[in-house]
Amino acid sequence: MRELSIIFLLALSSLTFGQQGKSVLILKDSSRINGIGKISGISSIVSVKFKNDTLKYRTYKSKEIVGINILENNYYRKFRYKYIDGEKYPEIVEIVSIDSLSLYVRIYEGSVLSNSFSNEPIPIIGNEPVQTIELDNGQKISVGQRPRNSFIIVNIPRYSYYVGIGESEQIEHLYTKGLPFAKGFKKSMKKYFKNCHSLIEKVENKEFSNDKLWEVLDYYNQNCLNSQRE
Repeated sequence: MRELSIIFLLALSSLTFGQQGKSVLILKDSSRINGIGKISGISSIVSVKFKNDTLKYRTYKSKEIVGINILENNYYRKFRYKYIDGEKYPEIVEIVSIDSLSLYVRIYEGSVLSNSFSNEPIPIIGNEPVQTIELDNGQKISVGQRPRNSFIIVNIPRYSYYVGIGESEQIEHLYTKGLPFAKGFKKSMKKYFKNCHSLIEKVENKEFSNDKLWEVLDYYNQNCLNSQRE
């Protein structure tokens, strides 16, 4: 078992991800700087590099910044430093949705991050506040004002989802796909949402899928917040 653990850790350390482009750097004092940003690194050793008209690329640490927004397909992808499962040092994850219980994703692969997920805004549901944006094809749609991305799977190898209360710096692991020894989708949902019986029933009936996990969070936030998790 120890040998397997060592192999698993070595495999994780070789996983890389990267993303770059027109960006907004968000500092700890909530100020924002426009420029060109880059996220790169190996596994949890990730760096955020940024430049504008006044400086060359500079590497920023988590103690200096909250995160970075990177423009892709006329829509900003939002990356934030978060503490995962109480770890001492924060790691970069991407916002999928911000709500009472928020959802984040992290992809592990050996090429550019945008080659894995094609992001697009999620259309509004119900009576939530809206804003209108224009897509690359000229189409105008109304989307929620909350940061929400829909991710269309394009040959995804490995990724992990995390959840956290509101915009808290602390998040928890929810589900991982494609990594050795990872729990299956159903088992992960049953473990985390065990006191939300209607949600578990929908998981059992395959009304939710692992490639649209934001639908699970939407359902939980709308229907299960009064259920007390142990």
